[in-house]
Amino acid sequence: MSKSSRCRLAGAALALVLVLGGCAAAESPPEPAAGPEAGRITEIVRAAMGELDLSAAVFGVWRGGERVALDALGESPLGVPANADMRVRVGQPMEPMLSTVLWRLDGDGVLSMDQPIARWLPGFPRAEVITPRMLANSTSGIADYVTDPAFLKIFGENPIRAWTAPQLLDIATDRPPLFEPGTSFAYAHSDLVVLGEVLQRAAGKPLGELIAGHLTEPLGMHHSEVVLTPQMDEPFLHGYTNERKFFEDSTFWNPTAFLHSGNMNATVADLGRWVRALGTGERLTPDQFEQMMAPSTAGLGPLTADRYFAFGVVHLGDWLFMNPSYGGYDGVAFYDTKSATTVIVYTTLGPSSDADKNNAVGIGTKIAELLVPDRPPAVP
Repeated sequence: MSKSSRCRLAGAALALVLVLGGCAAAESPPEPAAGPEAGRITEIVRAAMGELDLSAAVFGVWRGGERVALDALGESPLGVPANADMRVRVGQPMEPMLSTVLWRLDGDGVLSMDQPIARWLPGFPRAEVITPRMLANSTSGIADYVTDPAFLKIFGENPIRAWTAPQLLDIATDRPPLFEPGTSFAYAHSDLVVLGEVLQRAAGKPLGELIAGHLTEPLGMHHSEVVLTPQMDEPFLHGYTNERKFFEDSTFWNPTAFLHSGNMNATVADLGRWVRALGTGERLTPDQFEQMMAPSTAGLGPLTADRYFAFGVVHLGDWLFMNPSYGGYDGVAFYDTKSATTVIVYTTLGPSSDADKNNAVGIGTKIAELLVPDRPPAVP
């Protein structure tokens, strides 16, 4: 597999390490906003698309529940104008959905986040000492299958192959643990695979049903769904990539390669709704929300009280940060906990785009700097 393919597949894990995925009624969709900020945001995206040779971008910005901008630029498929209603491959923003479901199931007495997972996965290595909390915080010590050469080779040769949880976890457990559970931090997609399996077994329902029942349906996210095939409902943003050293349409690469950590489709508007709910604790009790946002992992590995990862989210000072990247789709999600500013950007690559980086992060950072100039997110 090419160097760029390896970097793209492991991008979320590496980026996370360097920077160190109540019950209210659903919002009514606000009227589209028009004003100078919307125009300036669009120009930031337009300029970056030219500089980075991107095929398309879909983006949305909100202050609280008020929409500041929601638009699309470029072409998807090539030759056809992109639009803001197109679904994207969600990636990392799905990870805190699992954590939120975990908190809710814990509160309902369905499981305990501090009970060893041996109850649900008795044959898994070290199941008697690994807990759901460790899985959600990437402190279990399980090796990341995404960085394993065996996985990378198979994926690079056949990116449309379907994957199951046992297949992914066999690769993860072929390598020795990184550390004793709970003693350090290392981001691993493997943790999310295990956590998803635990949630399903504890609740007796597929993960898609759990996320729909606890999150997307109550929040009015009508264009979001967990998927187990490459299918996407129209309209959808086509993924394009050059990471395998030739330019190709990667839309239908199989998302089960990131099972339970990113195999979800949604519109940018729906993702904005989710990030706002995540940032305000809308689907949690006040105590659950306080615990979920707390710097509980500070002091482990490279994590500090100002820059840490917990329950699926990177915290950069006042900002929540997520940076999905997979199969030609680059994304970024920011939420400022002080001003309630939400920024979502998803892009797709062009023939000469740099496939070794997440091209959406810089765009989202510039938009955040425009809107919160005194406290922009400190992304390295």
